[in-house]
Amino acid sequence: MTIEFKIPKPRSILPVCMPDGAEIIIRRHGNLDGPRIIFSHGNGFASDAYFPFWQHFLSGFDLIIYDQRNHGWNPRHPNIVHHDVPWFSSDLEEIIDQVEVKFGKKPTSGVFHSISAITSIRHALEFEWRWKALILFDPPFVMPPNHDLHDLSQSFELMLAGWSAERTEFFSHPEILAQEFKAAKSLSRLVDGAHELMARSILKKDKGDEQWSLCCPPAGESRVYATNGSMNLTPHLKDAGGPLKVIASDPDDSNVRSPGLVNRALSRLYDLDWQPIPGTTHMLQLEKPAECAAAAKEFLLQT
Repeated sequence: MTIEFKIPKPRSILPVCMPDGAEIIIRRHGNLDGPRIIFSHGNGFASDAYFPFWQHFLSGFDLIIYDQRNHGWNPRHPNIVHHDVPWFSSDLEEIIDQVEVKFGKKPTSGVFHSISAITSIRHALEFEWRWKALILFDPPFVMPPNHDLHDLSQSFELMLAGWSAERTEFFSHPEILAQEFKAAKSLSRLVDGAHELMARSILKKDKGDEQWSLCCPPAGESRVYATNGSMNLTPHLKDAGGPLKVIASDPDDSNVRSPGLVNRALSRLYDLDWQPIPGTTHMLQLEKPAECAAAAKEFLLQT
């Protein structure tokens, strides 16, 4: 029998309007007196889908959850040109500001997966370092043109851009998408119940609609991958500005993809605090959620 994850009702909900009119709905969970964490997800996914991971922070942390624009809880914004990493980065600055206005100022750490991890680094370079500590889960960096892994890392992002542009957008029921996730090699290791939770988290059905549709439009998801493929952020990692840890997929796993190899190379190049989780791939927080949470907590509690 499949486990059904039930996400608790948020303690607070904070809609935030971005300068271009896009709306991002922030949710506050956990222990309001604990250390504050801001959390977000990978491209095409949604933060609620990571509940198997972030449930481990509820008792001890003041947990701020949000979805990138046009993902998850957020209404769709009509301007697809603004659906990219630079806009995600400016959104994050507004989110941090509004969280401090609404919930008060206190030291805040960031815990971000994949494209949200890339966003947090670009944000720190474009704006300023706003973090007590920053944890990046398997960030899909593209290596500089003169590095041996450049072609591999860039072609991986461009491959995903092409794939996502053509992905199915409409489903008769979330279970159909859940079964597709279970059949996908890249998602085959998710814990029991995570495929169903992911499908429910990234689909929406508006009143009067006959079908469920992806919250994130395929053209937007594709644009984000393409944007990431064109960026050259890694030479600036040494200028990040504060405590930084990369928790990564296993570079020695038989199913390793570009991020696992790139993050090992970056750890050697820039002496990063890098911790691979054995036996995991890019969706490590949903493959070994307890182990990933323990690694994150250890770093957060020592900084």
